Amino acid sequence: MKEHLSEEINEVKDEFEEYVNARLDLAKLHTAENLSRFFSGMLIKMGLFYLFFFVLLFISLAVAFWLNDLFEGKGVGFFIVAGFYLLIALLFYAMRKVLIQRPIIQSFVQLFFPKYTQYDESK
Repeated sequence: MKEHLSEEINEVKDEFEEYVNARLDLAKLHTAENLSRFFSGMLIKMGLFYLFFFVLLFISLAVAFWLNDLFEGKGVGFFIVAGFYLLIALLFYAMRKVLIQRPIIQSFVQLFFPKYTQYDESK
């Protein structure tokens, strides 16, 4: 009887160890999937940002040269374009929590906790 009970306890122990190992493997797979999704998304966004930067650079140069010709001045167009970007930078800095922090926090929450869809709006 004791041998039978001991064998059953060993079987339960072995099954429990297998269950824990399976859960750990599942957690590792979910983590690998989430991290690979995150890094591939970041790589795509960085590539698009890089290309958009050059488009914006050449458009800015074209507008600055056009404004120089329009105002017949040396560098006036460049100062106007620089002032425009300074204004955009100040607005962006003022709205950084709404434009950057909250969306990033929400995307991380959705990435790692897909069932939880809303971030605490009080922050």
